[in-house]
Amino acid sequence: MTDSLNKQNGPVSALGRLIGYITWPFVTLANFTRHLILLLIFLLIVWFFFGGTSIVLKPNTALVLAPKGFIVEQYSGNASSRAMRKLQNADIPETRVRDVLATIRHAATDPRITALVLNPDYMWGAGLANLREIERAIDDFRTQSGKPVIAMATSLSQTQYYFANMADDILMDPQGFLFLQGIGSYRNYFKSALDKLGVDAHLFKVGEYKSAAEPFVRDDMSQEAKDAGLHFMNDLWDTYLQGIAKRRDISIDDLQLIISEQGKRLQEKKGNVAAMAVEAGLVDRIMKRPFMEKLIAEKTAFNEDGDSFRQISFENYLNFVNQDKSENNSKRVAVVVAEGTIVGGTQPPGTIGGVSTSALLERARLDESVKAVVLRVNSPGGGVFASEQIRRQVDALKAAGKPTVVSMGNVAASGGYWISMTSDAIWADEATITGSIGIYGLLLTYPKLFEKLGISTDGVGTTKWVGAFNPDRDLNPEFAELIQSNVEFGYQQFISSVAAARGLEVNMVDRIARGRVWTAKQAHDLGLIDQLGGLQQAIDDAAQRANLKENYNITYIEPQPSLSEQLLMKAVSKVSDGLNLQFEADEMSVLNTLMQPYKNEIKLLMSAMNGQNNQFAYCFCNINSL
Repeated sequence: MTDSLNKQNGPVSALGRLIGYITWPFVTLANFTRHLILLLIFLLIVWFFFGGTSIVLKPNTALVLAPKGFIVEQYSGNASSRAMRKLQNADIPETRVRDVLATIRHAATDPRITALVLNPDYMWGAGLANLREIERAIDDFRTQSGKPVIAMATSLSQTQYYFANMADDILMDPQGFLFLQGIGSYRNYFKSALDKLGVDAHLFKVGEYKSAAEPFVRDDMSQEAKDAGLHFMNDLWDTYLQGIAKRRDISIDDLQLIISEQGKRLQEKKGNVAAMAVEAGLVDRIMKRPFMEKLIAEKTAFNEDGDSFRQISFENYLNFVNQDKSENNSKRVAVVVAEGTIVGGTQPPGTIGGVSTSALLERARLDESVKAVVLRVNSPGGGVFASEQIRRQVDALKAAGKPTVVSMGNVAASGGYWISMTSDAIWADEATITGSIGIYGLLLTYPKLFEKLGISTDGVGTTKWVGAFNPDRDLNPEFAELIQSNVEFGYQQFISSVAAARGLEVNMVDRIARGRVWTAKQAHDLGLIDQLGGLQQAIDDAAQRANLKENYNITYIEPQPSLSEQLLMKAVSKVSDGLNLQFEADEMSVLNTLMQPYKNEIKLLMSAMNGQNNQFAYCFCNINSL
């Protein structure tokens, strides 16, 4: 039987072998081609993410510092969400202040960089404290290197002007606009609107200056809020004016007169703002962009095309800065950034989470290479319990023998002060907004609204407290007294902790607390902070407390993006560069920008837990024009 089958299959098998011999070279070639194509695709992907045109830094190059969007302590959101927002053109651009400072310091000793050019055209906003951090770095750059600093601008907002004024010369376009308006705070008030809707707002607070929730219970700003607001804003405005007057070589009185007479001066110049600014001494020269570039080229070098100056962008130069970093030292000072509203749980960068920020401080405590910690705080506060969670981690660091120093950014008020108060030392810039020591609670009920709609509420409960938090029922007066009592207890805890940490009497703290906002200069005089200075001074202080000499590294402890997030960010960057995507605002980014001043309040309200007495240590510290 087998022999019979072999005989039958023999010709077929032979034919198959013949066909195999004939097709084998083609199959081999096809497999080789397929693998070659896959290899080329893989290499293309590798190049896409990690390759591209290398940047060559030539001698006589000007470093162009043109911050985009808002100057922040850390990027908002995780890497993947930022990448997707960028692809959708819905991103609000951000520039980290630490990156700006690092590039300026590195450029001071880089012989290839022969000038620093400031371009404020793409900067949307920055706090005065952060601007002064940059100002100190530029002053050090100028002193250390002797290299020129030139600002070239189209138009200048008040914030942009402070940035441009750090230069030796300000060059402004003939069609440019400059207007200095001062500092203020204006809010919308909703009481009448809520009354019409049938919504009752119940505010529980301690302190006549705790005004964060006033818009829900008033139609105007209270006199106490006006008095306290003007007190710290006038001090902040004086700091701004001093910075301008010092570099413009004019007196503060003359500068205030110029600002007061802007309308009259502009009429005399027939509406020509640039001419008015030059005559007033606010800018140095008026010229169109090509002439600005030619002037800078004469101080540095012309580019290869000969139509502009040889330059490198801040973003590209940052790559050289990062390459030159050395992380081989086993002794480190860790910086933990706490920026944004303080809410409970785990939060992405740009928001302070009671759990997530505490976890970062715990990482610093458990890392044996970290000898000291600087907590960089830029926050108007938020939830009381989340603030207390973070403060306990500061105490745990101190108990572990690791000096912990706080460096305050633009704002470190209310809950922002809460997480700072028990550190070994508090540093803040003169322009930092702080204080606002106080807490409040807010409940909204709307039975009247339901009545208008013909909706009624009824039921039974085993005690009189059942449903006390329900917003569709009138607030129980006895329950309201309970909440107020709890808020007062929380306030006493707050001021007692401040008194113990700062070595002050509780009665003294109560007099300067009660929700009142101060500048750091005022707070320093009151004993609420230790030293006036910036982030670097705080780092130096922490290192000294840990007995570290100059041989130590500074490291930021923050959530690290996953490999997939890094690849996605790299891909988005490559696509943007490859397609030459320009920085333009669409409807979504415009909406995001308009909502920017309210994002902290929205986060705070959204974080409120149903059925709980939500207490907030929050300061409405937003100011207009900075």
